[in-house]
Amino acid sequence: MPESPHDPPPLHFRARHRLTHALEFQRAFHEGVKRYRGPIAIFAVPNSRQEPRLGLSISGRVGSAVVRNHLKRLIREAFRLDQHELPRLPDGTRYDYVVTCRPHEHLPLSAYRKTLLDLANDAHRLSQRAPRPGPAEDRGSA
Repeated sequence: MPESPHDPPPLHFRARHRLTHALEFQRAFHEGVKRYRGPIAIFAVPNSRQEPRLGLSISGRVGSAVVRNHLKRLIREAFRLDQHELPRLPDGTRYDYVVTCRPHEHLPLSAYRKTLLDLANDAHRLSQRAPRPGPAEDRGSA
C-alpha cells in the first residue's frame, strides 16, 4: 500500500541505519566535523546515502555494561525518533554520525533528542561553512 503525502515517515532503526565497520567509524573520526555539548560529542561526515546512519562509541569509563547499554538504547531511540529531522546536504544525501559520551548522570530521552538534533545541525552548518582540505592541500603542494 503506497504512503500518502500526509502519512508520517516510518520511524525504523534497521541495519542500514547503523555504522558497523571499523573503517566507517575511522572515517567519521578523521574526516568528520566534531561538535560537543556537555558529555555528548558527535562526529558527522557526509555519506552517499539517502538516509542518515548512526554509530555509537561508548567507553567503559562511562560505567558498567548495564549503564552503557542503557545509554546506547536512549541515544538510538533519540536517533530513531528524529532521523527525518536531521540535516541533509543540498543534493539530498545525509550524514553518518558517531556519538561518544563522557561519564554523566543519564538524562531523559527528550534531552538526548534535543542534544542530538542540536549537535547534528551545528555540525551541518560547520561542514557547509568550512570545507575540509583535500589530500594535496594536506601535503602542502599546490
